Amino acid sequence: MASVRRALAWSFIGQFLSFSVTFGGSVAVARLLSPREMGVYAIASATVAIISLISTSGAGAYVVRAHELHDGTLDSAFTVSAMLSVVMAAVIYGASALQGTLVHEPGAGQVLRWLAWAPLIGILEFRPATLLQREMQFKTISIVNTSKTALGVATTIAAAARGNSYMSMAYGTLSSALCGAVLFNLVARQHAGVRMSLSRWRPIAVFGLRMISISGVATVANRLSDIILGRLLGLAALGLYGRASSMANLLFSEVYGAATRVIFVQLAADYRRTGTLRESFLRGLEMVTGVFWPIVIGTAVLARPLVFRLYGDRWMAAALPLSLLMVAQFVVLSFGMNWELFVLKDETARQTKIEFLRAVVSVATFTIGCLFSLAAAALGRVAEALVGLALYRGHVSRLADARRGEIGRIYGRSARLTVAAVLPSAVLMLATHWSKDVSLWWLAAAVSAGIGCWIALLWLLRHPLFDELRRIRARLSIAPASQERREA
Repeated sequence: MASVRRALAWSFIGQFLSFSVTFGGSVAVARLLSPREMGVYAIASATVAIISLISTSGAGAYVVRAHELHDGTLDSAFTVSAMLSVVMAAVIYGASALQGTLVHEPGAGQVLRWLAWAPLIGILEFRPATLLQREMQFKTISIVNTSKTALGVATTIAAAARGNSYMSMAYGTLSSALCGAVLFNLVARQHAGVRMSLSRWRPIAVFGLRMISISGVATVANRLSDIILGRLLGLAALGLYGRASSMANLLFSEVYGAATRVIFVQLAADYRRTGTLRESFLRGLEMVTGVFWPIVIGTAVLARPLVFRLYGDRWMAAALPLSLLMVAQFVVLSFGMNWELFVLKDETARQTKIEFLRAVVSVATFTIGCLFSLAAAALGRVAEALVGLALYRGHVSRLADARRGEIGRIYGRSARLTVAAVLPSAVLMLATHWSKDVSLWWLAAAVSAGIGCWIALLWLLRHPLFDELRRIRARLSIAPASQERREA
């Protein structure tokens, strides 16, 4: 358990730094670029994400979950991943010629021609990054990821300030990819190499097809929705929606993603050792919902002043979509870590059917919303999340071997924590009639009061998170004492 805490701590430290850098960079870029310029890059990015379905083979996850890792398995996973990356780069470059026709914006094609280099650079990162994750070396991973993020953001801001418009983000993406490839190979030289083999390609291909059908279908649905929005409501509207969704996704991928990456490795280790996931999964679910439910609902409540203070008045149309997307994430977190369960229990074929149905619902509800407004489109995401909850709830309980009512009790405790944390902010917004320019002092006071209420309720509920907070406090108090003894 101590190793898991260290891994979580380093993962969160790294992701927090990465989140801070990325978020700060997004604010700076939004101040430099217009919604339409952001929309041009969003169209190109959506195209890349759809094409990236080719590379979502899960070769890295296959290596992490392997009971025994042989050279043939690693070499085959690397070979399969490299071949798919080459194909993806070629398809992205080829798609650049079609962008002017499809979206009437030649600039998107220029962005794609630069982004086509990213998957080729990523080939060199696969082996060291994957093996570091399997070994739970999250301190090293965090340092590298923070460094590559910082360089990418700095490049983007510098390019935008020099007037490179939508190309700024393409330059930032490539500089980040180069930095990651170089640093991972430097810090994990023992894992670097380009040995190739196809001796284990069949099981990797089967696993990869399942991963493509699970995560790939969701990716295609989301990015196809972006393209539909751009066509129906225009690139400026897509830029506004992209700002809202990027804020929501940044929180989800950078912070929530950091926790679940560590939890997945621990779940895999526990399952290999004991053959059960129940205790680890339930504790992980309680931690995740206890922390992230208050964050996403708090962001939904404070969306108007957040968007105004961070991005300025010309981005205010993104506030309501942001609130709705955060509500959708609240629902999605209710059946979080489902991928980990299906992968470890080898039921990815069943999840494929669920994800396909979710994808159909997602595109349908989002397209219907686009016929009306940005807010209606975001509301379609809430509907899709509710469908996902209905589809996944029973399977999550079954795969986790949870007893009757256990997950429901976790939801209940997390819901109370959410109300306690968000209530001061909700009262403030109601009192100010949801004003966008609420005083920063009042905002800080409301958020601080919410955190205090959250901690107090953790203590009253004897929540596992309170034990973790006490351990952190004990370690912080021990460190200065040890330093004083050494100085004496």
